[in-house]
Amino acid sequence: MKRIIIKNPLARLATAIFGTAVVSCLVLVIILAVEVRTAYSDKIFHEANSPDAVYGVVLGASIDPKTMMPGTALKDRLDTGIDLLKSQKVMGLIVTGDDGKWESNEVGAMVNYLHSQGVPDDILFVDGGSYRTFDSCEHLKAKGFDNVILISQEFHLPRALYLCNKIGVQSSGVIADKRWYPQIIYYWTRDILASTFAYFDVRGFNFIVKGPRV
Repeated sequence: MKRIIIKNPLARLATAIFGTAVVSCLVLVIILAVEVRTAYSDKIFHEANSPDAVYGVVLGASIDPKTMMPGTALKDRLDTGIDLLKSQKVMGLIVTGDDGKWESNEVGAMVNYLHSQGVPDDILFVDGGSYRTFDSCEHLKAKGFDNVILISQEFHLPRALYLCNKIGVQSSGVIADKRWYPQIIYYWTRDILASTFAYFDVRGFNFIVKGPRV
């Protein structure tokens, strides 16, 4: 196989600059992702070791478009929230996510599921219009919630905790992994990449916006 040799000095310079830029961007992504994912790692707990809080926050995830029921990951988050209620680790639940104005009514499905499991309305707080995790954290701050427990899968909690704590919502996290997920490699990869955006979100640079702003 023949090596491609670029003889034009300008072309060689441009190639070197491009290569350096690509490597620099990759290094920056890795550095920022590590910062986000390690900053609050000491605030992540398994259910049995959960601290106490007034509210547990069930972060939204996809629902089944056919049945309109919570998907596997979301069901596990809700069931973890119910477990925390039963063990009196929390006194109420906040469900936060898409209200149907972006893709699907996550919060509606969450409330219906919790009702089916006997959770009453008087200990539920519904936060619709949260199309990203950052939205959920912003809404918690705007509505005066603090010292909460975020309930999500282990791949998601480092980013969620970073977003909430960095903007002033004191949060701990409880892992909601109740099973092995077939798409777990995809979930981890996506969330690690999203961590870079989280670094900028808390500093006022929102490169990704979903849904109508509320």
